[in-house]
Amino acid sequence: MRYMFGLLWVAFIAYALFMAPGNSPANDPIFKELLTLQSREPWLLTVFSWLGIFPAVYACILLRKSMTASKRQRMPAWPFVLFSFGLGAFALLPYFALISPFPTDVHDPESSVKQSKRGVSRVASHKLTHLILLLLTLGSALYALIEGNSERFVDAFYQSSFVHIMTIDFIVLTLLSTYAICRDARVNGRTTNWAWAGLLPLAGPLLYLLLERK
Repeated sequence: MRYMFGLLWVAFIAYALFMAPGNSPANDPIFKELLTLQSREPWLLTVFSWLGIFPAVYACILLRKSMTASKRQRMPAWPFVLFSFGLGAFALLPYFALISPFPTDVHDPESSVKQSKRGVSRVASHKLTHLILLLLTLGSALYALIEGNSERFVDAFYQSSFVHIMTIDFIVLTLLSTYAICRDARVNGRTTNWAWAGLLPLAGPLLYLLLERK
């Protein structure tokens, strides 16, 4: 599994650099409009905003108290999560390629609760954080469904290399979340059937976190 993530990372970089169709960002008006949030197409704005929400969702899964309880996990997640706010799956794939697939340590609720009271871990563990992210996701989705034109998004997918890579990045993050949920569920003693929730972009992982019982 680790080698698969590594190969996918290399392939994704190669595709983004040499094979992605459409105008390069330097000559792409769509890219400039998205960067300044002036795009008139709601679907483009929504997917672009989701790529800002997704790293926060991964932060909630990887940085919350449950993941800090594993003594054998030597690779810290926070640098990869931090860079994912700008690089998306390009930053997270190396993390999953480097860590062990499923930590063997048993989750210790008492020790993790103590750790969760500090810093980012506490915010990432809080149900209010998960709820706010879910409301942002559903609100932007409703906006895109009501006001958006999916045909314009498809056209931009082939005309703009940025939109092309942005869309593939979103798909990769969605599929990768199934693995992140599965791994987290196993560490916390929950059923790994929750992994299927990852196929529901953003909302699935957030529901997984919200419905967890302390």
